[in-house]
Amino acid sequence: MATKIPTILLIPGSWHQGPTFEPVANLLRARGYVAETVTLPSAGGPPSSTATDDANYIQDNYLKPLVAQGKSIVIVMHSYSGLPGTESVRGFARKDLAAQDKSGGVVGLLYESALLLPAGTSVVSALPGGLDSFMELDGDKMYPKNPRERFYNDLDDQTAEKYLDAMVYQAAPCVQTPLTYEAYRDVPTSYLLCTKDAGFPIVAQQMMAKIPGEGAVRTYSIDAGHFAMLSQPEAVADVIHQVAEAAVSV
Repeated sequence: MATKIPTILLIPGSWHQGPTFEPVANLLRARGYVAETVTLPSAGGPPSSTATDDANYIQDNYLKPLVAQGKSIVIVMHSYSGLPGTESVRGFARKDLAAQDKSGGVVGLLYESALLLPAGTSVVSALPGGLDSFMELDGDKMYPKNPRERFYNDLDDQTAEKYLDAMVYQAAPCVQTPLTYEAYRDVPTSYLLCTKDAGFPIVAQQMMAKIPGEGAVRTYSIDAGHFAMLSQPEAVADVIHQVAEAAVSV
């Protein structure tokens, strides 16, 4: 299995940078995986960043060099990153590269309480009632409302405070960018449902997991809030391990 073990890309959602996934990344590394945490440009970077910029960043800095090395890749997307993460797979799905007699490519997708959207849909158009109840704007910078309650409801106060302090602004244009490519139709896809999520209700997660069609998405469930990778990193790492093993056994 060592020669087939995929590289894991861990991409947090809005207002959070790569280190948010480090608790899970470290557990995966202990199991022998190469696990890389990704900080998207829209999270604390240029306020003009769009989801397209985020997708291009994933391609240029991770997918292109990994595929050049013939690596198989599993992408784990949290919350907002489901949109640019999905978009980034265009041209990098394993089946597309195999058709060109190339090795490597994206062999698995895991959405962790994440946006799994149909093409033509943006974050704004996916949210019932728009953005006003979730976030506030300061020019091109977005900030969440009630992040302690929405994001970290299953973390103790000290841990929650640590991550509240680490939060950054999110570039507002990224939520206007529509998805143009449904990678989940080309790559084996799983969804990690977080049943205690106070920011992205379980019913909404379940609806998104069904978008590709009945039986197209394998689902897992954790009794955790929106940031399961912080409150239950072992459980999240276990799910990723299962997804990775299934992806390379196809």
